[in-house]
Amino acid sequence: MAQITIGRNAQSTIVVDAQYNTVSGNHATISYDGVAYILQDHSTNGTYINGSHIHHTSCQIRLGDHITLGTQYVLNMNEVISLLGGGRATQRRVDTPATARVIPQVQPMNNAAEKHESVRQPMPTSYMGLAIVSLVLGISIPLCWIFSIIAIVNAGKVSTLWANKEYTAAREASSKAQTHSWISIILGIVLVIISIASVMSV
Repeated sequence: MAQITIGRNAQSTIVVDAQYNTVSGNHATISYDGVAYILQDHSTNGTYINGSHIHHTSCQIRLGDHITLGTQYVLNMNEVISLLGGGRATQRRVDTPATARVIPQVQPMNNAAEKHESVRQPMPTSYMGLAIVSLVLGISIPLCWIFSIIAIVNAGKVSTLWANKEYTAAREASSKAQTHSWISIILGIVLVIISIASVMSV
């Protein structure tokens, strides 16, 4: 298996110039087993592969991948293939990469839920209007007030929770506001029908 090392150490196969101070001395190794190229990160600041951050782990890489060591040094994949393609690694000093860009440091997501919530979602409906309607319709029925008040309280929480990035709690408050509003409305209608039926049966 052929292997090369990349970093600021003078012993590296590809020696990165010291001006790229986010690149570690022994930043990464790339190996080729005749089938796949595998990059192993050993660095302090990690490596970005097509924008995804890896740190102290390995990942398969391919021609066309955008690989950034640290936050500035862009690795030339053609050069890697050239060095590993014949199964022999020869030292090459690279003072200036072909292209370079600054990539901000980002922390990996802790779990799938956080990753999902990192994408901006529309704020759920507060159902404040429906809650007020339920209160008005049930104004003469004290039992309905309880559900209407719970609906109004939850409706008022939605925007605040969403602004504080408590997305799950905001959705729950929205759901409760809608549910209690409809309970109040339906209960009020049922009680009115029962009252009318009672009067007519007398």
